[in-house]
Amino acid sequence: MPEPFERRAAPLLLGAGGCLAAASALFSNGSSDGRLVWLGLAALALAAVLAAGVLAGLPRPAPRREALVALGLLAAFVCWSGISVLWSIEPDRSWDYLNRGLVYLAFAAVGLALGAYVPRAPRVWAFVLSGVLALALGWALLGKAFPALGSESGRIARLSSPIGYWNALALLFDMALPLALWLAARRDHPHWLRTAGVLFLYALVVALLLTYSRGGVAVAGVAVAAWLAFGGPRLESAAVLLLGGGAGLGVAVWAFSRPGLAEDAQAHSVRVHDGAWFAGVFSLAAVAVGALAYAGSLAEERRPLTDRRRRLVGRAALAALAVGASVAVVALVVESKPQGWFREFTQQPTNPSQTVGPGRLANISSTSRWQWWKEAWHAFEEQPLRGTGAGTFELTHRLLRTNSIVVTEPHNVPLQFLSETGIVGFLLALGSVGAAGLGVLGAMRGLDGPDRAAAIALCVLVLAYLLHSILDFDWDFVAVSAPFFLTVGVLLGGGTAPVERRMFLAPLPAVVAIAVALSLLTPWFARRATASAYAAVDDGRPVQALRDARDARSLNPLALDPLYAQALAEVQLDDVRAAAALYVRAVRLQPLNWRPWYQLGLFQLEQGQYEDAIPPLRRAIELDPHGSQAPELLNEAQAQVG
Repeated sequence: MPEPFERRAAPLLLGAGGCLAAASALFSNGSSDGRLVWLGLAALALAAVLAAGVLAGLPRPAPRREALVALGLLAAFVCWSGISVLWSIEPDRSWDYLNRGLVYLAFAAVGLALGAYVPRAPRVWAFVLSGVLALALGWALLGKAFPALGSESGRIARLSSPIGYWNALALLFDMALPLALWLAARRDHPHWLRTAGVLFLYALVVALLLTYSRGGVAVAGVAVAAWLAFGGPRLESAAVLLLGGGAGLGVAVWAFSRPGLAEDAQAHSVRVHDGAWFAGVFSLAAVAVGALAYAGSLAEERRPLTDRRRRLVGRAALAALAVGASVAVVALVVESKPQGWFREFTQQPTNPSQTVGPGRLANISSTSRWQWWKEAWHAFEEQPLRGTGAGTFELTHRLLRTNSIVVTEPHNVPLQFLSETGIVGFLLALGSVGAAGLGVLGAMRGLDGPDRAAAIALCVLVLAYLLHSILDFDWDFVAVSAPFFLTVGVLLGGGTAPVERRMFLAPLPAVVAIAVALSLLTPWFARRATASAYAAVDDGRPVQALRDARDARSLNPLALDPLYAQALAEVQLDDVRAAAALYVRAVRLQPLNWRPWYQLGLFQLEQGQYEDAIPPLRRAIELDPHGSQAPELLNEAQAQVG
């Protein structure tokens, strides 16, 4: 690769990748599709510019064959998700999931470019991603210390900002753990950086425990074990865990005793008071941890241990960690009674106090996950080849649920893919993961020294994401999925190949990018037009509402809301027959969705057509037996009929 290009382009590309990761972690607004659009457009534009530059004569990335297979299978999975619109029970939702997959493809492509163009890419990316995750960590803890700065409402004590979902935030901290250990344990890092790594780990432990995420804690344990097994050095890593992890555990346990930090529905004054105490205790402990870490790093340099003493101290530190882990396991066993673990895990919780507060960390219940997994498996058995359509689990859940809890996904990504995209989609996704794993292992063989250590930390980060996806719906959160796909791309990047100029193909990336951008923007514009139509209906402007609703329908003919908005406008214009036709069209568009049947029954009830309202309301109840409103309306209609 020519030196001028490397010197100029690599820092710009690295900065762009870091900004994408930071924006995803900090500003993605949970599983929001709106923010996903703009993050995806940014990644798409960067990927298109790079692809056009390669075709125009820039050095060509030369990833390993396994990387190309992994990217191809991921693209095939995304395309299959899009094709599922043809048979999906909720096609507009499947379109949204196609767009989500396209965005993740763009992130993976940017990661491949980072791995190809940035010298010593794994190590440099590990530094950049550490900074990004530290920003998210700082945001989360500041919101707990100063409630006015956070996005928390105060009703829920569990730490969730800036992502908005505590389990996804816990995964983000799990992904940061190996990076913190890598920063703190490596003897080739300067003293200040190693000290920063220890403080990073300390803060991560505090924040992770304040999410009360049992899955997050379990994955953190696996990530730490994986780093100790394959990373290193083990002595320094164990010392960092004892110092930073021990202090973090102590601060978190203290925080559990403060109502303003650990209990839901606390008054703002209580949260402010306990938040101030938290800031003070956290800062004092951080000063002590930092001072000890810096002093220890200096002492290690001035009086290095002999190999024999290093082995002895390392074994002692690992033994101390093992004792601590054993104590935690024994405490869990005593608290949760292992003879009833399977029954407790598979049954829905009956005591609400067990699912909130720090006590939930010792609870073995799956919090209804077992039921959701069975529902997803049942949907797979009904449609084993093609599934019910990408993103449609909520309708399956409503049909099969036994209570009033509503979830959008089964909290298990493999089962999510099985139920929604069938065995075809599942195998495509699994094949992509397998090919990427082989590619990363192959790339690791060519690394040594500091680069290999950084790559191992990134591999543990990837492992944490994959493990956590078995317990939650991480695919829906760009805050954790964007760093994952960027990192996998970096690990698979394989340098560059000689220039092959193909100017006649240079416009092709722009054409593809425009097509993908239209796919992303069209539903977004449709939602905006629908919102404008509803606002016009509320303001008594039916003509404007009719115009906006028709625009929304032309943009997204798969969605239900534009039909409802247009029907409301028709009612205001006294065209009841046209409104009725729109509600019927909604039923025909998504006949296995409870909502259009409910809306049709409600409309007929409001028009005094009580006998006609009974069949659609019954069908709505069949598709959602535990819905709260349709039974009441059905009783009202039947009472009117007599």
